[in-house]
Amino acid sequence: MVSSLKKSTVEKNKLSLAYTLKLAWGNFLERKWRNLLIALATSIGFIGILISFGLGNAIIKMINEETGNGQLPAQVQVMLNPEVNQAGVINAEDKAFIEKTVGKQKIKYLEMPFSTMISQLSIGKGQLDLSTSLPNYAQLVSLYEDSSISVAANSKDSLLAGQLYQEANEEGVTIPETLLTDFNQANQSNLTAKEVLGKEISLTIQETTSQGNKTAQVTTKIVRVIKDERGDSNSFMAPKQLTQLLESQGFTKTVPYMILELKDPAQTDQVIEQLSRYKKYSLVSQKQILGIIVNFIKVIQGLLIVLSGQALLVSIVMIGVIIYINIMQRSKEIGVMKAVGYLNRDIKGIFVYESLLITFISLLISFLVASLIGAIANQVVQEFYPSIKQVFLLNIQSILVMLVLAFLMGLLSAYFPTLKISKLDPVESLRYE
Repeated sequence: MVSSLKKSTVEKNKLSLAYTLKLAWGNFLERKWRNLLIALATSIGFIGILISFGLGNAIIKMINEETGNGQLPAQVQVMLNPEVNQAGVINAEDKAFIEKTVGKQKIKYLEMPFSTMISQLSIGKGQLDLSTSLPNYAQLVSLYEDSSISVAANSKDSLLAGQLYQEANEEGVTIPETLLTDFNQANQSNLTAKEVLGKEISLTIQETTSQGNKTAQVTTKIVRVIKDERGDSNSFMAPKQLTQLLESQGFTKTVPYMILELKDPAQTDQVIEQLSRYKKYSLVSQKQILGIIVNFIKVIQGLLIVLSGQALLVSIVMIGVIIYINIMQRSKEIGVMKAVGYLNRDIKGIFVYESLLITFISLLISFLVASLIGAIANQVVQEFYPSIKQVFLLNIQSILVMLVLAFLMGLLSAYFPTLKISKLDPVESLRYE
């Protein structure tokens, strides 16, 4: 370092930035294998943080894409508070109260879905017993009276056979493809969605009451078959037909909740707060649920980053020890620089830049390794689950955070060791061997 210093052109005993970097790079190369090993060890913590960022970013992006960047319908589910009404059900009085409290003119729609259970069904000579397995499609749920509300029955993407649900007066039942698949397996048949369309279907419905189970046999036709990509979706029937069916059999029309959507989605939070004042009701919105999910992912992501950060604390100490050793080994050279009038901050800069070189080389290694792991993970997941595009994504924000973290880490690693430079006496340093 001294010999190269003599060849430099220094004005007013001040090191230029370029020459300070050159000296730092020379120090790094002098013990390059030791420094590279330290950088490799440091990269372990960085890799953990990058993987945490990548996984969290990919999952949140996937959720945003599935929900239109979080723009879900501003639906609010209104239920009776179980702590206040353990055995109660929603009724017409509750609907009237909510319309009056919120303001009927503000409501886009207020629906009261209800359902009954199917214990057995038959199509032609084939039968399917649902009484023991009770799959989701054993629940026969009412469609909305307002057919414009988005459901699988009125979605072109979900429709396998039949016409879209457009009329609340329609007669017939909507079945999911899982029901058809299970029916074919049980009866060793291979009916397709188009083949069962319009076929007569016999349903054994039941209701559990305090007096025991009540059953009834009803017959209708299949009006549409829908996809259920998430598996086991419900069966559906238009609300007027299902109401008539239950009333004719003496069943109870049990309404567990209401679905409320406002004309102005911006007022959703305000209405939730307004209705929550009445302890009788419990309210949940789709945006609240989505927010909870996203926040949970961020919490898990944060915990993983904290765990990986512990490795970085160890790395800070390791780099600090290396810088301290370098300073002690160069005490004589530091003494010469101080004797000829170089400021402490200029001399400290050499070792600070050396520390930054180690941290940024380790960050480069970690970017390469994490990107490789992420690319392999994306490829493997897409192979087994084609609907999932990626499970690892590093965005600009994550990269900038890592760059700032590496910079601060380099400064912190060198801060305490370089304090020794200020305390070194030039005369004593020149005697150091």
